[in-house]
Amino acid sequence: MEAYAEQAVEAAREMNITLDYKEESIERLEKILSQLHADRPVFLGKVAPGADDPSQKQIDSMSRIWGGYFGEVIRRSWGGEWTLETYPGTAAPVVTLEVDGAKIFPAMKVYRRLTNGASDDVAKFYQMVREKLQKNRKLQ
Repeated sequence: MEAYAEQAVEAAREMNITLDYKEESIERLEKILSQLHADRPVFLGKVAPGADDPSQKQIDSMSRIWGGYFGEVIRRSWGGEWTLETYPGTAAPVVTLEVDGAKIFPAMKVYRRLTNGASDDVAKFYQMVREKLQKNRKLQ
């Protein structure tokens, strides 16, 4: 995920945006994701079951890249370890960030941001994660 995060930093640099792994950069990440959501092409019709959907592959790739950055900001701020876990409701393993026993799925969150729009704002999500981690650490 660190390599994906570095790809995000480089892609942001090409957009004249600085991503520096600090918590404040999540607001800049949210702006990037908002723009990507707004710019994504509208595909009419449906892809046949089992067929490759190029737009889906592109969203999956962007989810890994920007999700890697999102997760690395959390990991560098709060510690934690990358693992593979089964995402609730699925059978496939997903890259997960485990911090103090909490499981965070950054790439899945970015995927939802790219596909659902502003209702899945990553900056707001990060604030909830931050509050929970702060609370958990005070209880320890």
